[in-house]
Amino acid sequence: MLGALEGSPAARAGIRYGDILLVANGMRTRTVVDYVEAKALDVKGMDVTFFRQGAEQSLRLEYGPAASGTRDAAGLLAELIEMRLLIPSGPSGENGAGGKDS
Repeated sequence: MLGALEGSPAARAGIRYGDILLVANGMRTRTVVDYVEAKALDVKGMDVTFFRQGAEQSLRLEYGPAASGTRDAAGLLAELIEMRLLIPSGPSGENGAGGKDS
Protein backbone atom coordinates (compact mmCIF):
# COMPACT_ATOMS: atom_id res chain seq x y z
CA MET A 1 0.00 0.00 0.00
CA LEU A 2 1.13 3.51 -0.68
CA GLY A 3 -0.96 4.58 2.28
CA ALA A 4 -4.56 5.45 3.01
CA LEU A 5 -6.22 8.78 2.45
CA GLU A 6 -7.26 10.57 5.63
CA GLY A 7 -10.86 9.73 6.54
CA SER A 8 -11.11 6.85 4.06
CA PRO A 9 -12.47 3.44 5.15
CA ALA A 10 -8.92 2.06 4.92
CA ALA A 11 -7.49 4.82 7.13
CA ARG A 12 -10.29 4.39 9.67
CA ALA A 13 -9.51 0.66 9.79
CA GLY A 14 -5.77 1.27 10.32
CA ILE A 15 -4.40 0.36 6.88
CA ARG A 16 -1.06 2.08 6.40
CA TYR A 17 1.93 2.47 4.12
CA GLY A 18 3.76 -0.80 3.58
CA ASP A 19 0.81 -3.13 4.16
CA ILE A 20 0.51 -5.70 1.40
CA LEU A 21 -3.06 -6.48 0.38
CA LEU A 22 -3.45 -10.21 -0.20
CA VAL A 23 -7.21 -10.82 -0.36
CA ALA A 24 -10.24 -8.56 -0.74
CA ASN A 25 -13.77 -9.94 -0.42
CA GLY A 26 -12.44 -13.47 -0.82
CA MET A 27 -10.47 -12.73 -4.02
CA ARG A 28 -6.68 -12.72 -4.35
CA THR A 29 -5.51 -9.23 -5.27
CA ARG A 30 -2.45 -9.64 -7.44
CA THR A 31 -3.33 -6.66 -9.65
CA VAL A 32 -5.31 -3.44 -9.47
CA VAL A 33 -7.91 -5.08 -11.73
CA ASP A 34 -8.28 -7.91 -9.18
CA TYR A 35 -8.80 -5.29 -6.45
CA VAL A 36 -11.42 -3.36 -8.44
CA GLU A 37 -13.31 -6.57 -9.21
CA ALA A 38 -13.18 -7.64 -5.55
CA LYS A 39 -14.37 -4.23 -4.36
CA ALA A 40 -17.41 -4.47 -6.64
CA LEU A 41 -18.53 -7.67 -4.88
CA ASP A 42 -19.81 -5.81 -1.79
CA VAL A 43 -21.24 -2.30 -1.92
CA LYS A 44 -21.28 -1.94 1.89
CA GLY A 45 -17.65 -2.72 2.65
CA MET A 46 -14.71 -5.00 2.13
CA ASP A 47 -13.20 -7.91 4.05
CA VAL A 48 -9.44 -7.71 3.59
CA THR A 49 -6.43 -9.80 4.50
CA PHE A 50 -3.08 -8.05 4.39
CA PHE A 51 0.52 -8.72 5.34
CA ARG A 52 2.23 -6.46 7.88
CA GLN A 53 5.51 -7.01 9.71
CA GLY A 54 5.71 -10.74 9.09
CA ALA A 55 2.10 -11.65 9.84
CA GLU A 56 -1.22 -11.81 8.03
CA GLN A 57 -4.04 -9.72 9.48
CA SER A 58 -7.70 -9.56 8.53
CA LEU A 59 -10.31 -6.89 9.05
CA ARG A 60 -13.50 -5.41 7.69
CA LEU A 61 -13.56 -2.01 5.98
CA GLU A 62 -16.99 -0.39 6.23
CA TYR A 63 -17.89 2.15 3.58
CA GLY A 64 -19.52 5.23 5.04
CA PRO A 65 -20.90 8.39 3.58
CA ALA A 66 -18.55 10.05 1.13
CA ALA A 67 -16.35 12.77 2.54
CA SER A 68 -17.57 16.29 1.95
CA GLY A 69 -16.53 17.66 -1.39
CA THR A 70 -15.70 15.66 -4.46
CA ARG A 71 -12.22 14.76 -5.59
CA ASP A 72 -11.09 13.79 -9.01
CA ALA A 73 -8.82 10.81 -9.68
CA ALA A 74 -5.84 13.02 -10.57
CA GLY A 75 -6.16 14.87 -7.25
CA LEU A 76 -6.27 11.61 -5.32
CA LEU A 77 -3.24 10.28 -7.18
CA ALA A 78 -1.31 13.48 -6.47
CA GLU A 79 -2.15 13.19 -2.77
CA LEU A 80 -0.97 9.57 -2.65
CA ILE A 81 2.27 10.47 -4.41
CA GLU A 82 2.84 13.32 -1.97
CA MET A 83 2.20 10.99 0.98
CA ARG A 84 4.71 8.52 -0.46
CA LEU A 85 7.36 11.21 -0.96
CA LEU A 86 6.94 12.59 2.56
CA ILE A 87 7.78 9.32 4.28
CA PRO A 88 11.06 9.85 6.19
CA SER A 89 14.28 8.19 5.16
CA GLY A 90 14.82 4.71 6.49
CA PRO A 91 17.96 3.31 8.09
CA SER A 92 19.26 2.16 4.71
CA GLY A 93 19.35 5.75 3.48
CA GLU A 94 16.53 5.26 1.01
CA ASN A 95 13.98 8.04 0.77
CA GLY A 96 10.23 7.52 0.66
CA ALA A 97 10.24 7.35 -3.13
CA GLY A 98 12.41 4.23 -3.10
CA GLY A 99 15.49 5.97 -4.47
CA LYS A 100 18.71 7.05 -2.78
CA ASP A 101 18.86 10.38 -0.97
CA SER A 102 20.86 13.01 -2.86
